[in-house]
Amino acid sequence: MAEKHILVIEDDRALNDGIVFALEREGYAVHSAYTLEEAERHLKQRMSLVLLDINLPDGDGRAFLENVLSGHPVPVLFLTARDSEADMMKGFQAGCDDYITKPFSMPVLMMKIGAVLKRSEGVSRQIYASGGLVYDFEKKSLTRHGRAVELTALECRLLELFLHNTGIVLTREMLLERIWDADERFVEDKTLNVTVRRLRMKVEENPEQPEYIRTVFGMGYKWEEPAGSRFVPGRSGQS
Repeated sequence: MAEKHILVIEDDRALNDGIVFALEREGYAVHSAYTLEEAERHLKQRMSLVLLDINLPDGDGRAFLENVLSGHPVPVLFLTARDSEADMMKGFQAGCDDYITKPFSMPVLMMKIGAVLKRSEGVSRQIYASGGLVYDFEKKSLTRHGRAVELTALECRLLELFLHNTGIVLTREMLLERIWDADERFVEDKTLNVTVRRLRMKVEENPEQPEYIRTVFGMGYKWEEPAGSRFVPGRSGQS
């Protein structure tokens, strides 16, 4: 089994050291950072999981997840002292996979880590199916009524963002922050318009009356979830 690398981003040094010790005792390869700047340097190594404090000296963990970690295929578990329902919702909306509030016990944290890793392994090959649309996240391939549909890298990024946020209104600002072009540069507003239009041409039966990518006037876009749509998990390497 491949070694699992976990990045711990926590500015409380005593807590950071305690988590690192507990993880290493469980056999994980652990990387430690006390700031977001340090954390970004560790991302050259592919991680299996990131433990991320929300309040850090040089920024907000939620913004780091949306702007940096969204470009890396890694599950994220938030560590935070904020335990209100509103704060938890903000964390999940930012894209975290789970949430644990401080103070917490190490056994509970280890159980949560194990659960997140198990879920992420179980969907290492994930397929979205809806009507005649089938999208394979691992292969970055889309078929419509059984026929292959060519997607650009930017269209793939946009489609995956929609599929992971079905039923949620994504503002133009959110979309512009979380998708990039082939050179990892931020996309301009005009480019977003063109990409949405092209993606509609590829996924909709009638792009003039879209069923999937709905415009929410004055706000942004929303991927509508038709009845019968589903994610189909499978084992990595499955054909």
